[in-house]
Amino acid sequence: MCRKKCLSFILSFCALIIYSATVYSQVNISGIVKDSNNEPLIGVNVIVKGTQQGTVTNTEGEFTLTAPNTNAVIEFSYIGFQTQELSLNGQTYLNVIMREDSELLEEVVVVGYGTQKKVNLTGAVQNVTSADLTKRSLSNTSTALQGLVPGVSVVQPSGRPGGDGSWITIRGTGSINSSTSPLILIDGVEGDINNIDINAIESISILKDAASASIYGSRASNGVILVTTKRAKEGKVRITYNGYAGFNTPTSMPDPVNAIEYMEAVNTARANADMDPQYSQEIINIYKTQGADNLNYYDTNWREKVLKNQTLAHNHSVSLSGGSETFRVFANAGYYYQEGLISNNDYSRMTLRLNTDAQVTEWMKVGIDINIRQSDVTRPSMEEPESTINKALTFTPVFSGQNNDGTWGFGQNGDNPIAVSKAGGVHTGVTPELGVKGFMAINPFKGFEVLGSYSSRKVEYKSDYFIKPYDTYENGVFRTSYPATGTQKYEGWSQTITNQFNLQASYEKTISQNYFKLLGGMQTEERLIRSFGASRKGYEFEGFEELNNGDISTATNSGGRLEWAMLSYFARANYIFADKYLLELNGRWDASSRFMKNYRWGFFPSISGGWRISEESFFEPIKKSINNLKIRASYGTLGNQDIILNNNPVYFPYAASISSGYGYWFDKVLGTGVAQTQVANEKISWEKSTQLNFGLDGDILNSRLSFSFDYYIRNINNMLQQFPIPLYVGLSSPWENAGSMRNNGWDLSLTWRERKGNVNYYVTGNLSDVKNKVTNLYGNEYIGTQITKEGLPLNSWYGYVSDGYFQSQEEIDNSPVYGGNKENVKPGYIKYKDISGPDGVPDGEITDEDRAVIGNPYPRYEFSVNMGAEWKGFDFSVFFQGVGKKDILYTGAGARPFYVGRTIFKNQLDTWTPDNRDAEFPLLLIDGSGSNPNNIVSDFWIKSGAYMRLKNVVLGYSLPKNTLDNLKIESLRFYINGQNLFTLSSAYKGYDPENYVNNGSFYPVMQTFTFGIDLRF
Repeated sequence: MCRKKCLSFILSFCALIIYSATVYSQVNISGIVKDSNNEPLIGVNVIVKGTQQGTVTNTEGEFTLTAPNTNAVIEFSYIGFQTQELSLNGQTYLNVIMREDSELLEEVVVVGYGTQKKVNLTGAVQNVTSADLTKRSLSNTSTALQGLVPGVSVVQPSGRPGGDGSWITIRGTGSINSSTSPLILIDGVEGDINNIDINAIESISILKDAASASIYGSRASNGVILVTTKRAKEGKVRITYNGYAGFNTPTSMPDPVNAIEYMEAVNTARANADMDPQYSQEIINIYKTQGADNLNYYDTNWREKVLKNQTLAHNHSVSLSGGSETFRVFANAGYYYQEGLISNNDYSRMTLRLNTDAQVTEWMKVGIDINIRQSDVTRPSMEEPESTINKALTFTPVFSGQNNDGTWGFGQNGDNPIAVSKAGGVHTGVTPELGVKGFMAINPFKGFEVLGSYSSRKVEYKSDYFIKPYDTYENGVFRTSYPATGTQKYEGWSQTITNQFNLQASYEKTISQNYFKLLGGMQTEERLIRSFGASRKGYEFEGFEELNNGDISTATNSGGRLEWAMLSYFARANYIFADKYLLELNGRWDASSRFMKNYRWGFFPSISGGWRISEESFFEPIKKSINNLKIRASYGTLGNQDIILNNNPVYFPYAASISSGYGYWFDKVLGTGVAQTQVANEKISWEKSTQLNFGLDGDILNSRLSFSFDYYIRNINNMLQQFPIPLYVGLSSPWENAGSMRNNGWDLSLTWRERKGNVNYYVTGNLSDVKNKVTNLYGNEYIGTQITKEGLPLNSWYGYVSDGYFQSQEEIDNSPVYGGNKENVKPGYIKYKDISGPDGVPDGEITDEDRAVIGNPYPRYEFSVNMGAEWKGFDFSVFFQGVGKKDILYTGAGARPFYVGRTIFKNQLDTWTPDNRDAEFPLLLIDGSGSNPNNIVSDFWIKSGAYMRLKNVVLGYSLPKNTLDNLKIESLRFYINGQNLFTLSSAYKGYDPENYVNNGSFYPVMQTFTFGIDLRF
């Protein structure tokens, strides 16, 4: 015991000595921090390196802190300035001069056919870095862009494996009948942004206005997205691996009723229509007391039987980069897999990219880039997954799904989504892609460069499916084989080859305070498309599923060939004076094979200018607060030639359409032939759009807060339309250049970045709005569920205006009703307003004249907030995204209860009754023919598509570098990631507000949870 006490005393005494020595060895350090102009810097982070001891400078640039000894290293960091480390070397007072970070001023952004310093940009160009994309761990790049750039609308309409890419529009919709998608170039070659491994991307530049995009002319009417992939730098070989695995689950799903709820609701609906009950109380009681036996009584949970609760997804990417001064290689290989919600539905993608650079001489560089991809997708043969999911949610629970003995139930007249997805056959689609690009750059003297490149991209699609009928049983009795058409085999193939040649030359020179740069070049592009397909039915033997084994009398085949070409010349001139005054001129001449010779050429110019007002001498007194300020303005013209009709491109819009399959009689014999089906118009030419843009960019508060604001007016003219012609002509209408509309809006981006001690944090907010109005259709109107008419937004929702419910028979008797027959209307029906008539005034009837614009389907006030922080190896980010205003309308099964033989959802049980007059839904009725007057298109069914979503949350941890050095590892980071975590919305219950729903068919947007690793050697 004595020895223990003595030992304890000795240890305590030693600890006291060490502590005292430590305390008395600490020193107080003070000093002042200034910039290169001898102005004090406020808020500079000052820390003792390797510790948590730190402070910030005060309003005079002064600081004090305690260091462990006089040999400590003090670190100074500040946004917009280079981080500095100073050893005390016995000093206790430091006079620090911080230098501006020239990299911020020298930051280069990719623009059309070249690069420019970000500070010298005069157009509306926004840059997205690789770090912005990869931290969200997404499978496709289009969705990764959501919320990152104001003015760029990104909507993910589906969660289907291989089809979950987002729709992208830049500054609104740009046409009625032509393409509205931006031009996407990957290293200068047109491609699919979703078919590239995100980890292979260096940066993405988005050209939003006409000035920045006009150098792409007729291809750039809807903006341009420039994807630049990574290239190797000189130095040792570096290897990186990024991979994650996780699971997906739907963000939202409707909740169908069970069999008892269904039968009771059906009886209620029939009673409301003065009809006898369909299900006796005796049968309902059997369900309540005995349950369903799946032989005589069924309670099929179609959703549970067809849809999985969770699905697997994983991604792996390996990159290698490095080389010498004369030869460098960047290689990336990626693999992605996603399991679908239904059986026999999944997607996989393999990618391989190789970028090489060889410095042949001091004045010549060459390189070859190779891109290889193959994607494989499977789904049930009989129908699209969206249709299967629709049936799984809307088939009635009393239909038989799967019997107790394992046989397939009869479903709805043999149609059984469980059997369709599991036993009806598999459709496979394989898409191999090969892209090769070679280039040569020559720099014979300073400032002059000639660049030539040739690329060829081949994309094929191989489709193969076999339909296997399945037998159905109900109540122990065979009912039918479905489908009744029997077995069927189909094989198809298509190939698209795009060849592109570029040749350009540029020269830049600085004379005193004058900077000049000239660029000129030419481009040729051709696209060749071929396809064929063949099918047979009547396969007698299982396993013999090749085409030649089917019934030859059922054989069909088809084929096609399309081609398209362009020739272009382009030029750009830049002038900068004293790094203050900026001027840029662009022009492009395009010729397209889609138009006749005399109308083939189009010229698309632009002009833009900027004033870096912060570089003026009179700005010096406030430059401490406003570090950088630039005013921009631009005006330009763009074209559009990509006509889309029924979702298919039109390659020869000027020509009369000749179609096969038309017979004729000759000498009493019916022969086969072709016939003209469309009137020709040889004079059609480009759609054109002009855009005026004003912008303001700045950095304030010592560059901690940066902002960018743009206002624009975009006028689209000469839109291609078809006008009605007399029926006796017997041909469809020709295309004509007649129509115009306008988009005007604004984009705002704000970013705050700061370091407090050991914490780096940032907050970025984006907000944008665009308004659309059709200004001239030359008398044309497009009217249906949506209306396109002069003076209105494009494709506005069009229908009746509701006025609550009829609450009594007296109210019905004193009001006009839809259809005119008041005997067919009851209390609880939707009441419609009489707002017009044949003479433009209310006429006491509810007719087509009472329809009005009831909503706008396009999003407005799109916003996002991205926040993140780093502390001692930990990193955390939160991303919110949403839409402030949008109107959505769903129709058909699911959106309406008991629609044409389908079921009802639990939330739809809140229907009007005399005791529930403010119900969410009107009087419950069976709508077997789809003619229920409550279900017609009206603002009653318009829901708000506005939402705010927690889009992404990431928590990561990077191991300390000193821990990794012994393992020869450069960095190792682990992270967890959540995507689409929750949504605030008042849209249709059970549906995601982003989902595209077509008459009840959709594929849910997915909520994703992943765990990943980022490893670098």
